[in-house]
Amino acid sequence: QKELSYMGDSIADEAIGQACTLLTAALHCRRQSAELKKCLAASGSAGCAHAQQAFATCSHEHASEVISSLVSVASAHCKAEVAAFAACKRGGSRACEEEDLAALRCASLQVLRSQSALRLRALLSQSALESESYPR
Repeated sequence: QKELSYMGDSIADEAIGQACTLLTAALHCRRQSAELKKCLAASGSAGCAHAQQAFATCSHEHASEVISSLVSVASAHCKAEVAAFAACKRGGSRACEEEDLAALRCASLQVLRSQSALRLRALLSQSALESESYPR
């Protein structure tokens, strides 16, 4: 959480993208990710258009699940950010995008710290058990 105050928005937004890719590859599109990695290792990006497209398609199909996973992690591990978002939503005067992104950035840092698939599953299981409802 405190790292966010030292991170520029573009770096923090990159963390969200990296966390989404990690969640997608480790939990939802393992086969496509493995095929893409194998192809890239064997032939570089030139011959991997099919594998890249398969991973992109799978990623798109699971985007809402990945965001739900980040929301669960935020609810369990980013209490201050989620509370700020909830307070903003209760105020009702604006979209609260900054607070929403702060919570997702915090969750992304948690995910990136738990990079192995096994640790990701444990983090998400723990998050599901501990999470409060992330307000929408």
